[in-house]
Order: sequence, then structure tokens, then C-alpha cells
Amino acid sequence: MGKARGLALTAVLVLAGCGGSSAAKPQTLRLALPLVPTVLDPAKASDLPALNLSHELYAGLTRFSETGVEPDLAESWEVGEGGLVWTFHLREGIQWSDDTPITAADFKRSWLRALAPGTNAPYAGPELGIVRGARHLHATGNGSIGVEVLDDRTLRVTLQHPVPWFDELAAFPVAAPVPARPNLYSGPFRIVSRVGGKLVLERNFNYWNAAEVKPSRLVLGTSTSGADAVLPRQLAGPGLPWIDTAGPAPAGADELELLATGQLWFDTRGTPLSDLGARQYVGWVITHLDLGNDPVSLVPPAMPGANAVNSHEAVPLTSKPRPLALTLAWAEQDRGGSRVAAALRREDEQLREFGLRLTFHPVPTVAALETADADLILLGWSSKVFDPYNQLDQFTCGSAFNVAHWCDPSYDALMREAVRTLDDGDRWQIERKLVEKLHDGVPAVPLYFGSLSTSAATASRSRRACTASRGRRSASTS
Repeated sequence: MGKARGLALTAVLVLAGCGGSSAAKPQTLRLALPLVPTVLDPAKASDLPALNLSHELYAGLTRFSETGVEPDLAESWEVGEGGLVWTFHLREGIQWSDDTPITAADFKRSWLRALAPGTNAPYAGPELGIVRGARHLHATGNGSIGVEVLDDRTLRVTLQHPVPWFDELAAFPVAAPVPARPNLYSGPFRIVSRVGGKLVLERNFNYWNAAEVKPSRLVLGTSTSGADAVLPRQLAGPGLPWIDTAGPAPAGADELELLATGQLWFDTRGTPLSDLGARQYVGWVITHLDLGNDPVSLVPPAMPGANAVNSHEAVPLTSKPRPLALTLAWAEQDRGGSRVAAALRREDEQLREFGLRLTFHPVPTVAALETADADLILLGWSSKVFDPYNQLDQFTCGSAFNVAHWCDPSYDALMREAVRTLDDGDRWQIERKLVEKLHDGVPAVPLYFGSLSTSAATASRSRRACTASRGRRSASTS
């Protein structure tokens, strides 16, 4: 595909496993980030620059690839008991940057540390919470987890219930082993200096795949002057409400697809939109306006299974309610939401012909939307898993991101079935039923997709260094 699959973790820095040879002329890449990370602990990384840096300094059992994950410190794994038990086999001879061995015990120690409440690891719950006992440990600081060290090279993980994508959860930085002593690294690069607001990284020759790492040095700073690549300016990490902070793409930039969909949410609690007929009517009107976008589906087309899951039927129309006066809120930092709001302003006359009068209420940040008095809210979601499940999980009764406050117990029951269905095709058929429930209940309608931009001063040089967005996924499993 022409555009790389991306997501909130847009690892344009992924430089390992790209082919090539270490015998090539040493290469320094100067990369411009929105900020230079100060958090170097992979368990504590929360913003996008820190997460990207962690991927370069620390290796995990698996590593993100453009279509999912590939083996990293683990050379292979087996899945047993219907997806409940995962057994990972570490590569022989893997080492920290000081030549000491990396063992299965390092993973268990690091996961226990990440889940300890005092560590304050922001992604420990979402990424490791599916491990048996992990949620209880994370909440209370007590108990054991379903992780066994069978020998130095074998790690057995038992989950709370089966999920098909634990190999991808294991690729997040929070699941990487943390060294017992500071200034040790397991990934493609190691830090050699922090000078003048810049981080300098050099190749870690102890990384198991060091021969396939092309650049010999990375210089990370905030200045775009003289940079070989300008990375997306998004700061939010994965699995949060999606905010497009990149601004207009610079000339010659590559647009990288996000697995993110911006939706117009209908608040069903104590508003005129608590009536299903009113939601259907507003949804029908909005989706028949010319908002200047290409057609938008609930699940981004780049998501595996999107063709099977998405429904492209028009919102059903059962009645025309009396004229409605509604308030629309959105975060001004959301570029896509702001574009849609502006398009709706331009369609004000036609909206009035349909009996809809919109009052526009922009707020500065997504956090401010929580207290905004609005009937309609523009807000997007970045997927953490390469499966439509993560988009659909927003609409469960207990979801913190269910802006509509819409609740259908039969929908939740299907979600519980979907996440436990390991076969992709079978799961997508369940997810299609979920989409049909959303189609009929209209808690939201999709109106825009997300994208990020990255530009390279020397395009061929940057492309040779694997300047590509790599997708991320994780599950807030039901």
C-alpha cells in the first residue's frame, strides 16, 4: 500500500530490520521531534516522543512491523489452551549493552515493577492488564501474576481470558525488560550524550539484529533546521482520544494514515438526542451534507478486516422530529474536528431547511469537552490494536470514552464474544453485527479520518532509513 499504516505510536524512528548492511558508510540521521524526551524509562513513557525513543533503546519480546509485529528478543512463541497461554522462547545469546545476558527473569521482574502502583506506569494497565492477576496487582499492589520463568530462555504467560493480539501488546515499551542497573540498553541504539537540548544515540552493537541497523548515530532535537526528517508533532500516546496536532502538512511531506476515526457523537443522556428517532434524523441529515470529505467509515480502511466489518448503508430514517436546536462542541486542537465544524457552519442554511439549528461551541482542549454543555461532540479515537475491536470498544456501557452515554447490554455481550474469538474471519463477522447495532442505535456517525505528516529534507536518505509509520495496537479488553 502506498501509505504506511500508522497510529498514535508513529515510530518513524524504527530503523532495525530494514535490510542493508553494517558495512555501509556510517550514517548520522538528524531527526526533529516536537520535544526531546526526558523520560527514559520504558515503563514510564507516556507521550509519543518518549514512546518512540523507548522503541529505539529497549527491545521487547516482539517488535512492531508495518502490518503487525515480528519477533524481537523472542525468536518464537506458541499459543495454547485456546489463546489463554502464550509461551515465548528467547533468542540464544541476547545481551544488554554491557554484555550481561538478558533472561526470561528480566521480563517477569520488569512486568511486576511496571504493574506496581508506585511505579506510575501509564500503560501498564492497558497493555499488561490482560495477564492473569495483573489488574488486581496494579490496583492494590498485592498478589501474583500469570507469568512463569520456565528457564533462562522460556517465559510462559497466562492471560485472564484469551485475546488474539497479545503478541502486539508485548511489543509496547512497558512490556520491555528494564535493566537492573542504569544506562544499559537492549534495543538498536544506546544513549551516548545529552548536549544542548539534543539527545545523541549510537548503534548498540549488542542488539541481536545490529547488523541490520543502518544508521550509526541518531541526533534527536527540536530544530527542523538541517534535520534529515521532521517527525509528526503529535504528542498524545496510543489509545487516547485522537487529537491531530500536526497542523498543515509541510510541502513535500508524506501523509501517514492513522488507524483513527473522528466521530460526531450524540449525547443520549438528558438531551433531545435521547430519542432514537431524533438521532436517526440528525445522523441522516449530517451524512447527506457535502462536508468536503471523502466517504468515512467507522473502521479505517487500513485496518485489517475493515471491508468485512464496515457497513456503508445510510443511517435509517423512521421519522422527522420537530425542529431541533442543538449545541456542537469540539476541541480546537483537533484539526480534523475543526474542519468538520467549519464545514457544518457553511451548511447552516441547508441545516435550517431540515429543521436543525446548530450553536457552535469550540473548546481549547479535549479535556475541556468533559464539562462542555453540548448535544453533539466531535471527537476521534486512535486504535491500539490492529483489529476493529478497539474502535468498537468505545461504545460499551462502561467505556470511559463512550461520549454518547449510550448503553445496549446486547452490544456488550457481543463484545465479550468478539474479544475471545481467535479466528480473524469469525471475529470480524461478530464485529459486523456490532457495527449494525451502532448503525441502528446511532450513538455516533463517523465524519473524518486521522493522518499525520512527516517530511524529510533528503527523502531518499530518510526512506533508506526506514522512515515509515508502524502501527500499534493494544486492547482495553472487555
